[in-house]
Amino acid sequence: MSIAVLNDQALDNRLMQLEQARQWSARVISRLETMIRTADDWTLFRINPIQYAVEKSMVENEAIDLFLYGTKVGLFEIEWHLVCAFCGHIVASLRDLKNLHSHFVCDVCSVVNDIALDDYIQVAFTISPQVREISFHHPDSLSIEDYLLKYHWSRGASFPNGQKLEDFATVITRLCIYLEPKEKTRVELDLAPSIMATKDIINKTSLTFMVTGDTSTSSQTIPIKLIDGRFKAVDRTLIAMDIPSGEGLLKLDQVGQVESGKTLVEVENLSEKRCTAWVVVYPPDFQLYPLKFEPFLSGKRVLTTQTFRDLFRNEVIQTEEGISVRDITFMFTDLKGSTAMYDRIGDPKAYYLVRQHFDTLGRVIARHSGAVVKTIGDGVHATFMNPVDAVKAAIDMLEEIETFNRTISEKLILKIGIHSGHSIVVTLNDRIDYFGQTVNIASRVQWLADAGEIFVSSDAYQFSGVADVVARHDVSSQRVELKGVSEKFHVHKIAVRR
Repeated sequence: MSIAVLNDQALDNRLMQLEQARQWSARVISRLETMIRTADDWTLFRINPIQYAVEKSMVENEAIDLFLYGTKVGLFEIEWHLVCAFCGHIVASLRDLKNLHSHFVCDVCSVVNDIALDDYIQVAFTISPQVREISFHHPDSLSIEDYLLKYHWSRGASFPNGQKLEDFATVITRLCIYLEPKEKTRVELDLAPSIMATKDIINKTSLTFMVTGDTSTSSQTIPIKLIDGRFKAVDRTLIAMDIPSGEGLLKLDQVGQVESGKTLVEVENLSEKRCTAWVVVYPPDFQLYPLKFEPFLSGKRVLTTQTFRDLFRNEVIQTEEGISVRDITFMFTDLKGSTAMYDRIGDPKAYYLVRQHFDTLGRVIARHSGAVVKTIGDGVHATFMNPVDAVKAAIDMLEEIETFNRTISEKLILKIGIHSGHSIVVTLNDRIDYFGQTVNIASRVQWLADAGEIFVSSDAYQFSGVADVVARHDVSSQRVELKGVSEKFHVHKIAVRR
């Protein structure tokens, strides 16, 4: 189904704002306009900027900026997806960060999920209905196939054996239909030992049956009724059960048993609203393992993108426990002797120089796919996707500051520390920030640095590619004591050769 209602005036106005937002590479805006005008509804729904960059031969960072700016001017709507690691179901699609959470039981496969910003929190962009209305803006109007197998699932997912998620869903599906109030349907199955389930995606309810090796001598019937938004099998004993499966844990609240053989599943909707009757039969040897995804825009990458931090300053995380990020790189900088400089030249002149140095560092950080979290006194706290980007940025910072120093009489002397590891994304002082021991250690690694030095923790230095970046510079290793760290800490000092 394709609605294809296009508002030409809204499109033209917003494209003009987008074009003026920053300098774009050749044909970036014209190609985007062509897609908005001519692509089918599915293409304009939950666009993956990383895949878009591949298709349009763009630099990834520019593609990400394109959709972030596009959201700001009203061309697109940003969506934060909580994706089940084991079945690819989009458990929640949120328009902002504040309702993100990392622990849940999947509505579809019933697996317990503890996810992080690195992997199963994905970010996508859908065309704004004010610009072009598409069928996926109206999920109630979608066909059952589009609703169940497109609208509710993440794209580009596959199992460890290479089987695509959409192909697997087709294989296991025995019945897939909407049921209006008071409607009834049925499907005949010939069951072998396995797991059979009936799911209603709309009401988030399901029944699971363990198919035993005993064979029924006659056809058996399983009557399932949706009552008050919950599936019930009135003639069966159902129990709650936790079942380990592969690397997952199924947390099922309604589990029964059924014998192998001819089985008639009847589903009746006794509620006051539409439901889905989705009957699936899993392969006998099926086990749950985390899915693999085509490259996508992760929550971690968005938060380490300076454009997002600049355009969406009011975004906050409200969950009390924060959101986990498994591996992120922190950089802390500071100016040596800044207090004495304030005394020598006075506050106004010193502040002007410090602001100029902040602008210089900010440009370098953004150029290397990082983002400034905040400034602390005369220093910067920044994040990067990986240590390679952070170390490259640190080297460039020292070179940029040296160039800057040639234009002023009072020299600025920079010190830099880098560390990687796990952290928690939280809201502090009404802005997105980071909490945990990794942040503390990164700050203390910076304290070790002297004038013009970069100190890198062993955790960051051992990342693939870092050694190549610093190959032409002088590197020495040492073990040091850091406050709050029980054992001596291994760091690498990089003295940049110019």
